Amino acid sequence: MKQEDTDALEELRRTTTQRRILLLLIQREKDMTTQEVAEELGLSVNAVNIAFHNMHGKGLVERVSRGVYRYKIGPILATLLRKHLEER
Repeated sequence: MKQEDTDALEELRRTTTQRRILLLLIQREKDMTTQEVAEELGLSVNAVNIAFHNMHGKGLVERVSRGVYRYKIGPILATLLRKHLEER
């Protein structure tokens, strides 16, 4: 794993909102709107938008359409990431 990937994973571990959102997207295995994520996690839509913006910049999610995102890692990496984040 490249150092920048390791750094991104470590930063994500420390960023609770982003971690919760990414785990939700992985668990649901479907594209989700910012509104759906906000309702599911009890967050404001603005907080979710900010998190998605930051996660998009890290290459962790991709924008499918306006306000709709999906995680951007393969199924094997999703499993490994879930285990890594849950161990912390």
